[in-house]
Amino acid sequence: MTTPSRSAVFRSAAVVVAVTATVAVGGVAGQASADVKPGAYTSTTLSGGAVLLKRDGRVQGHDLVLIGRYRIHPMGRGSYYVDFFPGHRVIMNPDGRGGYRGPAYLGGAVIGSFLLTPKR
Repeated sequence: MTTPSRSAVFRSAAVVVAVTATVAVGGVAGQASADVKPGAYTSTTLSGGAVLLKRDGRVQGHDLVLIGRYRIHPMGRGSYYVDFFPGHRVIMNPDGRGGYRGPAYLGGAVIGSFLLTPKR
């Protein structure tokens, strides 16, 4: 087994520092984005144009409350994601009308779309 050269160790350390700094700055920027407005919403999951699930819900603090309470995580630029259970994630991008829409994933594969529509 060979011993890494000083330059290789230095390059590796520089990469670790750069990645850590990028993650730290990105995390702060994501937290600074506007929160999802609290209130009543309709949550709809679609696949192939068919409604798989449609429920009344609400946003309280940093949680989407449907059947259970699910944490809303900022992604930056006004987008969010919610993990309903391991392997099932939805992305919430602003739709320009006070709601959110984006892909729904199961096990990393897109299975449909997700809509979060404010109740008026």
